[in-house]
Amino acid sequence: MNAMLPATSLATAHSFSAHPTSAHASREVAEATYTAATALLPTMEVGGRINASVLRSAMQAAFRGTDAEGAWDWKTAYDACEIASVLF
Repeated sequence: MNAMLPATSLATAHSFSAHPTSAHASREVAEATYTAATALLPTMEVGGRINASVLRSAMQAAFRGTDAEGAWDWKTAYDACEIASVLF
């Protein structure tokens, strides 16, 4: 009873630049994710909420692009938020 996804669905799922294939690109994504996480810290320090708007702004600044442009995806944004909570 295992459902199989069409090959096109699998290809689409991995088309974001936030999921790099090279070690160099992986390092760039990791560094940008960490940069976004540290940008969230001042908001957390004053008891502010990390909502979608705050998270999107941090990600756009760190990745120098939008999610719509494929510069990052929301899974990576949530990773940045988790990193920020650990750093806090």
